[in-house]
Amino acid sequence: MPALLIVCRYVRVVGVYNSMNRSFHLVSFACLYTFKPFRLTNRDIIVPEENVASIAASATVLDGVSRSRNALLNGSTRDYDWDSGYTCHQLGSGCIMVQLAQSYCISSMRMLLWDRDDRTYGYYIEVSTDQKTWTKVVDRSEEACRSWQTIEFEQQPVTFIKIVGTKNTANEVFHVVHFECPAALDVPSSSQDNSTCKHQLQPQSMDND
Repeated sequence: MPALLIVCRYVRVVGVYNSMNRSFHLVSFACLYTFKPFRLTNRDIIVPEENVASIAASATVLDGVSRSRNALLNGSTRDYDWDSGYTCHQLGSGCIMVQLAQSYCISSMRMLLWDRDDRTYGYYIEVSTDQKTWTKVVDRSEEACRSWQTIEFEQQPVTFIKIVGTKNTANEVFHVVHFECPAALDVPSSSQDNSTCKHQLQPQSMDND
């Protein structure tokens, strides 16, 4: 697992279990550091300039169905089709949830909805630091959204991101190909950013994939 960037002054290691006796034994311990500059809020939370919702940054997908567990976070925005390259959930049940490696101060996100035909989706996104208290940062549940989606909101600490699909004009499944936060500035030239959702289009006939 890649190393995590965490600002700290003290480190406490607490033993909680030993299958042999009542002692906890630590043989070796090390701390590393970086010269890479980063920005902190007044609450000492990192404000990232690069995507932290990635495998390289130790983010993971907690909920969602995919042929590859972290397909949503592997950085691929082109290699997807009818059968693979996306993460999904059944409409009306469950969600797609991403956990970042630690809390970051986030104010934007970007994701690519499955767009190999003219279908449109509806969705909303909530964020949390503890999976108990959730804040809704965008609600496009009644809009007709497709392809690239850019979401901007008030900067706040984020550890968990919950993406909930509310509709799909083609079938009963919500599909996301790629997710990142903060949002990258360089939208791929071959894909138009459709964060301003379009009028609903007529779906094409297709299977329930």
